[in-house]
Amino acid sequence: MSQKIRAYVTVVTIIGATVAAVILTNYPVSMPTFQAWAGVIALMALTVVGEGLGVRYGGGRALFSVSLIPIVATVPLFGPAVAVASTATSQAVARHFLQKQPPIKAVFNVAQTTLAIGLGSVVYRELGGPIWVEVGAGSSFDFLGAVFPLFALIVTYFVANMALVATVIALDTGKAMAEIWRELGPVAFANELASSSFSLFVVFAFAELGVAGPLVVLLPLFFVHHAYGVQFKLLKQNKEILELLVKTIEAKDPYTSGHSLRVASLCTELARAVGIPAHKIEEIETAALLHDIGKIDFAYAELISSPAKLTDAEREIIRSHPDRGARLLTSTSSLSETILAAVRHHHEHYDGGGYPDGLVGEEIPVAARVIMVVDTVDAMLSDRPYRAALTVEDVTSELRQFSGRQFDPAMAATFVELGMVEKAKQMAEADRTPLPLAKFEATARVSVS
Repeated sequence: MSQKIRAYVTVVTIIGATVAAVILTNYPVSMPTFQAWAGVIALMALTVVGEGLGVRYGGGRALFSVSLIPIVATVPLFGPAVAVASTATSQAVARHFLQKQPPIKAVFNVAQTTLAIGLGSVVYRELGGPIWVEVGAGSSFDFLGAVFPLFALIVTYFVANMALVATVIALDTGKAMAEIWRELGPVAFANELASSSFSLFVVFAFAELGVAGPLVVLLPLFFVHHAYGVQFKLLKQNKEILELLVKTIEAKDPYTSGHSLRVASLCTELARAVGIPAHKIEEIETAALLHDIGKIDFAYAELISSPAKLTDAEREIIRSHPDRGARLLTSTSSLSETILAAVRHHHEHYDGGGYPDGLVGEEIPVAARVIMVVDTVDAMLSDRPYRAALTVEDVTSELRQFSGRQFDPAMAATFVELGMVEKAKQMAEADRTPLPLAKFEATARVSVS
């Protein structure tokens, strides 16, 4: 772990401890009854269980869990001071004993969660959010009055939490902050917005039923979340097997090795950049991974690796691979129509000059338009038997020249503006196998093939 990350974790920990101390000093709340103490302990236990059932996303760097629900519920029930103290304690137990994280990672996660909930709880209190323990009776608690302050709490928590997490990921990976926010932000905000709604149910249940209330609300949710986690892990395993299969198929040809994995990665980034909904991006990634599956036949391999100019008959064989791939995949019931359509149409041109069906503009599925840009760029940046890899400048020129003809104009422009050509070049070079340049011959641009 770099010194920058260690220094950052130290700063976050100091700030978190300072904020916690200020809250404990300035927002004291009396806990006069056994029910109140039992409620705090129950919510802490549910927080620990929620962390244990968490599902990782964003390449394993972020955790989706329901533990935020009891954490947020602690604020309107017992106030900022109890919320900060109970959050720090439950997070420390979960991170160290349950998840067995390395000390520096555990310290950071405890500090950033405590700091974020601390800031959110202060916002809740300063906006006049009611505290259950101050009124003592469920009928006296102003649930409607808690709605807006609770929403403000969630927004504050989201911004603080994402800023802290995105910074440490940026320091660790070198990724741009904007890219990390686009990757993790939508899922995180959806998780936290849902948490605010469920948290209010937990508060209501506790006020009406006592300690049993949170269990009635949360235990069924925990079971559903656990089932989702199992399904998520199975999908992840299936994706890993699929990637291994594609990698094995491409490994036989040094010119295409790693091509589909690179295309899938860049398609995900481009799809997110042009504003495609998150639930569609996973389908685009899968389609990109499988876009050349039709070339599995040995006849295609011979043509692809041939340094000679293709005959018309050979070109027609090559052009059959999208249709062949789509038909091959129709036997797989788990793949959606979106994926099948993307595989079939990823060689359609925006002006209608592509294949197999000559679709035009918006008639071409959006996933296919994404793949067309990335697939062509990666091909141009990779060595081929008939030519050496093109330069970044040449590829950028091709994208601009054929925008609106071969490529969706918006996607081609976005790819260039975000510097994705340079990134694609770096990825292609990292996977490149040294090849004899004597095999290369001058030929037409890849983009117009």
